[in-house]
Amino acid sequence: MRKFILFVTIVLLLLSTVDLCSTGIGKSIVLMPFYDESGYRGPWQLKYEVPEMIGDMIGGADEYFFIVPMDSVIAAMDKPEKKNIFKRVFGLFLNKKERQRILTDSELLSVARRVGGDIVVTGVINDFNFRRWGGGDPMIGGYKSYTSKVQIEQVRVLRVSDGRPLGTVRGEETKNSRGLGLELFGKPRRMDLEFYSLDSLDYGSKRFLNTLMGQTAVEALNKVHKELRGIIARPDSNWYSAQKFKILSVETGHAVINAGAADGITPGDKFIVFASESGVRVGKINVITVWSDHVSQTQIIDGQDEIRPEDKIMPEF
Repeated sequence: MRKFILFVTIVLLLLSTVDLCSTGIGKSIVLMPFYDESGYRGPWQLKYEVPEMIGDMIGGADEYFFIVPMDSVIAAMDKPEKKNIFKRVFGLFLNKKERQRILTDSELLSVARRVGGDIVVTGVINDFNFRRWGGGDPMIGGYKSYTSKVQIEQVRVLRVSDGRPLGTVRGEETKNSRGLGLELFGKPRRMDLEFYSLDSLDYGSKRFLNTLMGQTAVEALNKVHKELRGIIARPDSNWYSAQKFKILSVETGHAVINAGAADGITPGDKFIVFASESGVRVGKINVITVWSDHVSQTQIIDGQDEIRPEDKIMPEF
């Protein structure tokens, strides 16, 4: 009996530890499967892999964000309606991909709440293609050009707590490789090999990222990532408290703080200053120059005579 009680106690402790670790103090971001309207017919599951890459960009750039794994998101979604055997066989002959059902905002929020999300993001993959054009007779002497295009549209951001839309962003990139030498006597060029072998590469792999298509995808999704951060990046008060941001030094009219680019600080951000010991508000500062990842210079708006080194700072929301 004692062994059983000990076992149950250990399990409960482990579960509570996992829950605390997964919750954290930052924002939990839920990237839903995107709607794939690109016409792509290859093996990649773009509706999952595109938002996953955006999530990697967000999570890799700032530890404040926790990206809910796509497997957890999929598990929290309603199961799709089963098709009968005739529809399934007919669909195979048509070689058509199953069209995704468009979720309402209430359904998006419901899924996000099931996985503990603070922000939910959805979007549309409008274009994801690699095309080849050519001229002349390739068996004698010809040329080819290649164009890759990635277009992500209607990337909507919703706050889970109240369902409020926070913004909509997009990202697009097109790359060309034109006429890099003539083809003589049908000899395949490097771009030909890349064109024909692309679908055999794992999406997001190192080899994929080195291709023209991969580079186009990264740049387009990075544009989405940067726009998204502009909407979701401002941390809340709990995060600022946990980071223990403070005044490093004070001069006439200016103060230096221990927060910078890596902490999401940008010129124009305003902070309220609180005395380190009493917690009483003593002033207000405005960021004028971000010097490094964790150092910025600010202008003292209020409290020149009261602000001291080690005083705590909190954002003015």
